[in-house]
Amino acid sequence: MKVSSALLAVVVLTLIFSLISIWLYPSVQGFTASNTIWNGIRTFSSEFNAGTIESLNNLPTLPEETILVVIPYLDYSNEELTRIKQLVDDGGTLALLDDYGYGNSILTYLGVRTRFTNVPLLDPLFNYKNQSMPRIVEFAPEVKESGIDVIVLNHATTLTDIEPAEMIAWSSTASFLDINENGSWDEYEPKGPFPVAAELRLGQGRLILLSDPSIMINAMVGRDDNYGFIEYLTGPKGKQGEIQIDNSHLSNTPLDISKMRLIGAREMLSSPYALLGITALIFIVASRYI
Repeated sequence: MKVSSALLAVVVLTLIFSLISIWLYPSVQGFTASNTIWNGIRTFSSEFNAGTIESLNNLPTLPEETILVVIPYLDYSNEELTRIKQLVDDGGTLALLDDYGYGNSILTYLGVRTRFTNVPLLDPLFNYKNQSMPRIVEFAPEVKESGIDVIVLNHATTLTDIEPAEMIAWSSTASFLDINENGSWDEYEPKGPFPVAAELRLGQGRLILLSDPSIMINAMVGRDDNYGFIEYLTGPKGKQGEIQIDNSHLSNTPLDISKMRLIGAREMLSSPYALLGITALIFIVASRYI
């Protein structure tokens, strides 16, 4: 009896220690607000007061005041695409930040001809540290008027099939698309300039396209005028709406999946009925030992 009681105590203590460790251990998943290291977006979320949603079913009820930030590293279902389209049609803003994900699937569903090329953009002349981090110095007049002179991208791609009036930022003439990904320019590889950001009217709302989501991460958001450029994209004419980041289509690590399940369990257990049940269970167990 004593052995079984000791074994039960060890199991319970191990479970409690594991749950505490999962809860306290910082997230390392990229583009998450809970991640405080270089590839998280804690700074962006804090500075721009951005919220997160784990399901598109939780979109705000006032779409005209909503800016939905989407980083599509997992594919979207037709039902989810319908919700996104409805948001924009009703006057909301979709900020689609993609490089090598499923952004083109969303654009196809929205009926937009523009596409992400999904090919690395390199610039051996205008860059920060290396050619995979191109500096963008060419902007539409309205962007320049807002005080934006230079932004830095990080392993970005480009946009194609876009109207000149819709382009708001593009790379230098020294840039090129590294189709074979060998790190150097070959004769058959296109040379710049290439559009990297665009703004389109769609339905009653706006569609923002940016060919590099890394501009938001902790290591990049403060580089050059990146902060100001994000502010320009999310706040038309100085009026910033409610920013919501879609977390449901990021590639989650096992740690982050455990964290989400733990949060869900906490919310479920915080209900009055669950608390009553837990109290009764504790009372029954304590009574048996007494």
